[in-house]
Amino acid sequence: MGTSKGYLPPTGYLWSDVKRDVTKMVKDNFTDASVEKAVSSFAKVLDNSRSSGGNAGQAIESGKKVVGFIDAVRTYGFDGALEQAGLAHLRGQSTKNIKEGLLKYFSEGGNEFYNSISNQTMNELLREMLKGVKDSADYEEVIKSIDSGSFIMEFIIKFIQNCFFANFTEKLLTLFENLGKYDMAERSVNTYIRNSIEAKYSKQQIQFIDWNGIEGNRILNDMFKKCLNILSKWGEING
Repeated sequence: MGTSKGYLPPTGYLWSDVKRDVTKMVKDNFTDASVEKAVSSFAKVLDNSRSSGGNAGQAIESGKKVVGFIDAVRTYGFDGALEQAGLAHLRGQSTKNIKEGLLKYFSEGGNEFYNSISNQTMNELLREMLKGVKDSADYEEVIKSIDSGSFIMEFIIKFIQNCFFANFTEKLLTLFENLGKYDMAERSVNTYIRNSIEAKYSKQQIQFIDWNGIEGNRILNDMFKKCLNILSKWGEING
C-alpha cells in the first residue's frame, strides 16, 4: 500500500524521529536493530495519536462490526445474521455478490486517511478468510470457525503494517535503487511487527460482548494499545 493521493505525512518532533529512523533502516540495509528502532518510533507515534483521540485509534474500531457479525452467525445462522445486519437482500445472491456486499457493509464510511487504511486492511483480511467459499452453508461454516480474539489480533497486526507503509512508501522508494529493495523493506518490517506481537501478546477468549456499545470499543482500543506498547519497547531498552 502506498501513500494515499493528496496525503501529507504528519509533522512534529515524533514524526521527525520516525523519518530519521526509517532512513537509517535503509542505510543499515535492514539490520534487525535498525528495523526494530524504526518500528518502535512509528508505534510511539501511532500510540500518541490513539491516546489523544487521533484518527488511528478511531479507525481501528471498525473491527467491531465484523466481530459482531461473527457472533450473530453463531447465534442466528448466516441467513439470520444477514437479516439482523439489514443485509437480507444478500440472501440467495451469488457468492461474489454476497462477498462484495459484506465487504461494503464492514467498511467504514468516509475518506479519512486511517479509515481508508482500516477499510483496505479489512478487505484484505476478509478476502483471505472467505477464499474458496461457494455458498451460504460454506459462509456459515467458515465464519463460525473464526475465533473473535484471533480475528481482532490479525486485523490489528495488518492495520499497523499497512499504516507503516501507507506513511512511508514514497519516502522508501526515493531511497532505493530498485524495487527489490522495497520488497526487502516490506518483508523485514512486516515480519518484525507480526513476530513481536505474536510472541509477546497473550490472547484472551472474548465472549458475550455487546460490540455495538462502549465495551466493544474499549476492548479494541485496549488490544491496539497493548500491541503498540509491545512494538515501542525497543527505544526504552536500547535507546
